Amino acid sequence: MTRAWVAVLSVAGALAAGCGAGGTPGLSMEAAHTCHGEDLPLDVLKRGRPATELGQDGREALRGTGVGPVGDLAAWRIVEDGTDRLTLVRQLERPDVREQGTRFTHALLKVERFGPRGADGRPGWHLRTSTRCDLRRKMDALGVADLTLDPARPLARTQGTVHLLVTERACASGRAAEGRVRVFSREETPQEVRLIIGVEPQGGARTCQRSPATPFAVELDAPLGDRVLKDVGVYPAREIGP
Repeated sequence: MTRAWVAVLSVAGALAAGCGAGGTPGLSMEAAHTCHGEDLPLDVLKRGRPATELGQDGREALRGTGVGPVGDLAAWRIVEDGTDRLTLVRQLERPDVREQGTRFTHALLKVERFGPRGADGRPGWHLRTSTRCDLRRKMDALGVADLTLDPARPLARTQGTVHLLVTERACASGRAAEGRVRVFSREETPQEVRLIIGVEPQGGARTCQRSPATPFAVELDAPLGDRVLKDVGVYPAREIGP
């Protein structure tokens, strides 16, 4: 991949894609979000019941095969507390910073009944998922990407072009996302420029290894000035930095 290639989104193209400036339904923080593909309504984090209120099945699930210590139950919120499945989520005390701008902010625990039936006639509880993630806005068919500023094209606040590096998370055979980066939504206010950017999946057979960052430029309606550039495709929204 050469840095000479830069995908430029024109204002006309953004409007045609339904990504114009001003209020945009796609920017609602109440929209559907996921944690590694697991749907997580934001209401659960804001107003959900703490795990201290788990029923008998939920408490049995926490003693299931493969389930480690979960710490303070009050820190977890209940996503699902059923007879066959338990799903909990909690916000990390501090972000878990990974490579290429990835910042995991939440932990997800999922325990399910499966396998041979026990003395009570039901399968036992077993760990299904224990992972860390960031909460990502669902973008129809677009995949998740990490956004950073492009160090080769420093931020010029007197200009109306923002140069980013977009790193696709989905399997793409180690190839850059040239020609597949899309602006799902853009909103410009006097204080902020709010972006949601995703990547169209690569077709055909793919292998899974880390993808290189893809240079991508966004044209604004006006120079960036003192406004803050934010990725609102993640919750909580975060400033886009190096």
